Amino acid sequence: MTSIALATAPAERALPRWSARAYADADRAEVLVLFADPGFFFRTDRPDTRPEWEILQLLGDDTRVLRADGEPIGLYALEHEGSEHGCHYLLHLRLRSGAPPHWWCDAYREIVRALRWRRELVRLSVRFPEFDPAGLAFAREAGLTEEGTLAGVTTHEGRRRGTVFFSQVWAES
Repeated sequence: MTSIALATAPAERALPRWSARAYADADRAEVLVLFADPGFFFRTDRPDTRPEWEILQLLGDDTRVLRADGEPIGLYALEHEGSEHGCHYLLHLRLRSGAPPHWWCDAYREIVRALRWRRELVRLSVRFPEFDPAGLAFAREAGLTEEGTLAGVTTHEGRRRGTVFFSQVWAES
């Protein structure tokens, strides 16, 4: 990804230089620390209860370690949705709890820019649990289309909870 830090941005709104690389064994310790955060919902709705072997199973060949100014800040992965020829994808995106909220939108824009450079995107979906305020706030702030909630697919704090679906659609080229 390219550097996008803005010299004129106020300090509290400053943006980092983003980079990403494929997950590798060398990233193991840093990635395990991310999952110790109870709000790090990357491919799971219970990150801080997973044993190491289960966390490592969540990290596929598609997983990228997202870095802000060289420090690990989150993970993302892209999966086909539907046929491979449909150009529809599901993005799993998670930043650690300490990340400023405006970083979410900026990271998303950079990820989308990089994805669109390499492949055609018609539809990109993201999903967040109903009990994930950071993920839901990001999706709404980014202007993603809220498509609805699949109710009762998990439990959280003793209650059945759903998954909220969002998307961004581009016109076919």
